Amino acid sequence: MAHNITERDSVISVRDAGWHGLATVLDDYVTPEEAREMAFPWEPVTMPLYRAVPVVGEDGSLTTRFEEVPGVKGVERSDTGEFFGSVGEDYTHATNRELTQIAEAVEGAGAGEVRVETAGSLKGGRKVWMLLRLNDPIMIKGRRGLADSATATLHYFALQNSHDGTGSFRGQALQTRIICDNTSQAADVEAESQGTEFTFRHTSGITDRIEEAQEAVAGWRESVERYNTLMAHMLDLRVTREQQEVFVENFLPMPLTTKIVSERVLHNVEKARDEFWAIMAGVTSEGVEDTAYGLVQAAIEFQQHVRGVRGENDLARAESRFKRAYLDRDSLTTVAVNLAREVANA
Repeated sequence: MAHNITERDSVISVRDAGWHGLATVLDDYVTPEEAREMAFPWEPVTMPLYRAVPVVGEDGSLTTRFEEVPGVKGVERSDTGEFFGSVGEDYTHATNRELTQIAEAVEGAGAGEVRVETAGSLKGGRKVWMLLRLNDPIMIKGRRGLADSATATLHYFALQNSHDGTGSFRGQALQTRIICDNTSQAADVEAESQGTEFTFRHTSGITDRIEEAQEAVAGWRESVERYNTLMAHMLDLRVTREQQEVFVENFLPMPLTTKIVSERVLHNVEKARDEFWAIMAGVTSEGVEDTAYGLVQAAIEFQQHVRGVRGENDLARAESRFKRAYLDRDSLTTVAVNLAREVANA
């Protein structure tokens, strides 16, 4: 999949140029307005569209008359005149400046307090995004009522827009760091599958869009609080070595009938269990290894990064890993949480 950063695009990123190395690297965060000026200082501009209509004169001569196409309008880039596409006449375009205003207001903070992680345009400006680093990370309190690096997860909030009529203007709560078209599409998949995406109405004005964004973020933070409460509960559930073994045996079960299963299958299960125990002994579970929370975190890391995948080639296997990490994450986490609570309360 291409990064789709052309010579007509600009990308900025704090302290990391991304895998493609095409971003302008910044030493520190900038305001949304500063990011806009560096990444997409131009605007999408609409204009009427015309079609050529052949006209036969009384003398039989053929000429052409241009008529405005009803119900649609064209979109072009203000600085270069590059044509992006066509949209319906009722389509209210969100400008790059409006995207910036929404970014400044999305957390209810002043413009100087909003931190832009990355921003840029793609496909010559047909797509733009701004990725904000949320001021309040998800902090899950431990057994002593404290939060530390072992239980902190930082999240992003993205604003993405398409100026060519092929995509919606959307806000997304994410863990994906957008730096190109690959990660932009990954962010779409993550936000949709996790239920953390909302779409702005095309008929909205800037005031309505700001309110929509603030309401969506507020609702998302409520869901975070519920998640925090659950994880805090998991941290309070102590598990013994015997309970850990029960978890592993059920999370990575042996076939019910071992007599008709090949040695290779049995070996694979044993290997997977050894890999799980290695995670439990590593940094992922450090400080929480004797809790149900530690079991859940180890299970998530195993599923997303360690467990083998099937596929005829590297692409098929990569797609399987992507699906597991983005589409199946919630279901995998639910299975692990339910099992960890069961063994801890046994």
